Amino acid sequence: MKHKIVSLEVLDIRYPTVRLGMAGSDPRHLAPNYSCAIPILRTDTGLEGRGLIFTIGDGTQIQVAAVEALRRFVVGRSLDEFIDEPGLFAQALTEHHQLRWLALGTYRMAVGGIINAMWDLWAKSEGVPMWRLLTSLPPAKIVQCIDFHHLRDALTEDELLEMLERQVPQRAANLERLQQRGPKVYSTAGWSGRPLEEVSQLCRSLYQAGTRAFKAKVGRGQQYDRQRALDEDRRMMNTIREATGPDALLLTDSNQNLGDWKNAAAYMRELAEFQILFIEEAIAANDVLGYIELRKALAPAGIGVAGGEQAPDAITFKQLLAGGGLTHCQIDGARVGGVNELFAIVAMAAKYGVPVCPHSGGIGLGQLVGPMSVFDQAWFGSEGRLLEYLEFLQQGVFEHPLEVRDGHYVLGSAPGWGLEMKPDFVARYRYPDGADCANSEESDRVAAAQPGAPPYAKYWA
Repeated sequence: MKHKIVSLEVLDIRYPTVRLGMAGSDPRHLAPNYSCAIPILRTDTGLEGRGLIFTIGDGTQIQVAAVEALRRFVVGRSLDEFIDEPGLFAQALTEHHQLRWLALGTYRMAVGGIINAMWDLWAKSEGVPMWRLLTSLPPAKIVQCIDFHHLRDALTEDELLEMLERQVPQRAANLERLQQRGPKVYSTAGWSGRPLEEVSQLCRSLYQAGTRAFKAKVGRGQQYDRQRALDEDRRMMNTIREATGPDALLLTDSNQNLGDWKNAAAYMRELAEFQILFIEEAIAANDVLGYIELRKALAPAGIGVAGGEQAPDAITFKQLLAGGGLTHCQIDGARVGGVNELFAIVAMAAKYGVPVCPHSGGIGLGQLVGPMSVFDQAWFGSEGRLLEYLEFLQQGVFEHPLEVRDGHYVLGSAPGWGLEMKPDFVARYRYPDGADCANSEESDRVAAAQPGAPPYAKYWA
């Protein structure tokens, strides 16, 4: 069956996170409302393919418009065309002779949403969960998916093919182990705006259930009151330490709020007593030279450097990985141009010996990067790898919610990504007519009133 695509719909979902405990708040995104644009491709055979582009409230409408601009490239096409030439199909969108002028960011994410919806159709056409489809691909097909045009100075087609063929004997054993006990997870429990009592309760319950790694946001307002920020961070990390145990790993994340690499290094050395595994996004996402210097500066303190949540394409990752700027590679399932580009990033990380620890701190992101973690660990092993997991916005949201057991991700059984949302959730939070959908003006006022808010926040209120 050719599965001709007959329509494209894009959902705009905005959940009012600000009203419900400030989960998701961080040093730069003071009052986010977890939201997403969901491209839905429907075929003449009844299949429905979904992607997801994570946003944090206002601006989702821009992402919706970007996805709809790609309608003419997919409606009328068949799934067979994509399966035959997944790499060329993806390049036709990312390298369109006019739209590519929009470059990275919104446009690249829109392409990723469409491409991931095509992969969803592919998995559903075979009746398998996404992790099963991805891990069943032969090496030559994986290579065929990737655009190597700007990557060959770091990784060539022949090199990747050789890497994968060398790993084939281990893949089956790795996959069998992952089916028994999936990727190890960590919890982002220490949100900037979350009361410490809630952090303590959550970490204690997760630790008792088997989770052994926890992340805290750090550096809120440090550029305006350094000592206040350090005191706040120490209270947060002490809270997590006291609620867990000596075997728990502690991770940190500043969401690009620590300025240049020199300031970031000095700030993180102040927190070295907590034996931190890594600092995530200490500096601007595209400050490649800064990442390289920061990693060298923090090495004596035993603090690693993670990044990639907002790195917009494989070329940025190439520089970060080949230049030695990362100890942990944080792919994001909705940031770059979909599965095809993620294959390239995972492969480069493997070449340079950097463990992949995906970012999935947002609604639906766990559904996207869980299968990618399984793909990575089936081919390249699990050493040093952690998968971010959020304990909220799963039950009552998705028809097939993610499951964590004893601190490990449970491989799903639903065909495709498992991005189908419950109809009542969609009706309640669909923008702009959902009864309880997020209000951007409300979140602006909340953000402006947060401790450590920048001086320019007065223009939001």
